[in-house]
Amino acid sequence: MIALLSTAPVPAQSAEGGNTEKDLGVFGAWHAQSFQEKKGKKTCVMWSKPIKSRGKYRKRGQIYMYVTHRPWAKKTNVVSVLAGYNYKKDSEARALVGGAKFILFTDKDVAWARNATQDKALVGAMRRGATMTLDGLSGRSTRTTDVYSLTGFSKAHDVINRICKVK
Repeated sequence: MIALLSTAPVPAQSAEGGNTEKDLGVFGAWHAQSFQEKKGKKTCVMWSKPIKSRGKYRKRGQIYMYVTHRPWAKKTNVVSVLAGYNYKKDSEARALVGGAKFILFTDKDVAWARNATQDKALVGAMRRGATMTLDGLSGRSTRTTDVYSLTGFSKAHDVINRICKVK
């Protein structure tokens, strides 16, 4: 499993302490960035925050959805969600885009697509959709629903594809 990126609100840092992050633009609800990782290897990421969140929780951390390309590791279109809480052990998260349903596995505070085939299908649905709804269950059995706008998703995805040379 690849560790979740912390690039959304926090710039990536090189070993020398310099900022290696490059802002590629904001496209609707989606931000696109690239940065150097693992001895100068280029990584591209796009991310968004939900436009609406529901659940009977008292406190919740930051919530982000990511699509990441690490072509140097042969990992592209990796979909992950930072929930802002730890998911209930052995629970799954459910993503709905249009009429398509995707089941994501959870590990601590992150939900992931199960494999590269599911990543590709989910990204394809997100390119065609208007919104995505993600349902999850916290470690305290609190049901949450986050709604993400997909406005600008395709443009941001096209940019990270071009910058990281992903077909």
